[in-house]
Amino acid sequence: MAAANEDEILEGFLCPICKADLKSASQLTSHFESLHQEEQDVLKSLKDIFGKAKKIILNNDENDLKETFDRALKFNYQEQAYYSQEQVIGVSRSSTDYFKAVRSARLERYATETNKLLIRLDKLVCNMPSEPNLRKQYEQEVVPWLDGSSVKLCPNCAKTFNITRRKHHCRLCGSILCHDCSLFLDLNIARAIVDPSAAISAEVQDQESLEKNGLRLCEHCYNLVELRKQIQDSRNAKTVVMTAYEQMRSLMEQAKPAVAMYEKMCQSLFDGETTYNLSDVNAMRGRIGKLAEGIDLLSKQIAAHPSTPGTREARLHAAIRQAAAHYIKEDLLSLRKLPTEAQIEEVRRQRYERAEKQIQMERQRMEAEEISNETAGASSAAMVDHDDDDPLLEQMNIIRGYIKEARRELRFEEVSGFFFNYNIHCNSLCF
Repeated sequence: MAAANEDEILEGFLCPICKADLKSASQLTSHFESLHQEEQDVLKSLKDIFGKAKKIILNNDENDLKETFDRALKFNYQEQAYYSQEQVIGVSRSSTDYFKAVRSARLERYATETNKLLIRLDKLVCNMPSEPNLRKQYEQEVVPWLDGSSVKLCPNCAKTFNITRRKHHCRLCGSILCHDCSLFLDLNIARAIVDPSAAISAEVQDQESLEKNGLRLCEHCYNLVELRKQIQDSRNAKTVVMTAYEQMRSLMEQAKPAVAMYEKMCQSLFDGETTYNLSDVNAMRGRIGKLAEGIDLLSKQIAAHPSTPGTREARLHAAIRQAAAHYIKEDLLSLRKLPTEAQIEEVRRQRYERAEKQIQMERQRMEAEEISNETAGASSAAMVDHDDDDPLLEQMNIIRGYIKEARRELRFEEVSGFFFNYNIHCNSLCF
């Protein structure tokens, strides 16, 4: 730090002779050695500048600034030593440690600054009033605004503030800027940044609505927040393997009820029931076959995804493929064999004969209980005369139409329910 006059104070790594700002200690030393060699006494005193400054700073706040100052001083020494080494022709040297030190210092600075902005952003979006005046007061309470009474130019574009170009403040750092240099952050996106579990509204706001309801930010704060959002999106983005695996699991979940339905339909055929026919069961088997093909294809894609042999990723891909192949073989391809048409007809014939015997026995029992043969004969004649108008027959015809439609759509659970009602009507008609 050097004083140019009584009214102005200059800060930086300034040359005590020409007042040039050299940006770093190593550049200041090199500049002085090359251009001001005659001032050797001043050159020696430059080496004590950092030590004296360190003592002053540590006396003010020893606990907070000691670590920061030591790290900065060490970095400057490393930088000076790196550039002062003589490069030998034909000999290579590693710069990894130096570059890591430069990168770590920069990343630490950006990470600290970004975290501070996120804390302020969280406070801003939580409990923000909807009324404009109350909202403005709330924003000033969370982030104090800089006093712009002495600011005549926009710090970003250097244009003069006037009646048409008003002063505005960044809601995250409180700095002053004009409207043209302002960027606006959607409140829904802001809430999603501070709370990744929050759902983002799909509604796209126009520029006028965004300027009215969004957060006004300077370019620097907006870029830091946008970078944080990009990092969140990249972490939450699904990889190709994850997407394929989720699709494969979805097909497996669809296959489970399909296999259970197939077993139920097969058992119905073996029992001689007329709820399902052979074409229905073959259609269900074909559906299961398509699901098996999809699972097999997706598992092959996962296994073929590029990965280093022997790594955990490669073993995981192979395990997924092996598990899918085992599932297809054991659960989807080992389905019960369907009966032939002849077997189905034989079982149904036997079932029909048993049903006929039961109906005949029931009719004989009912006839024995009739009061007289004449009453029984009159009732029978009335039933024959009104067969065409019987509501039971009409209901049975409607149910047949429902059964055909459900079969076309492969909704076999509905077919089973319709057949149950149909059999009830049949029994009612017979008795």
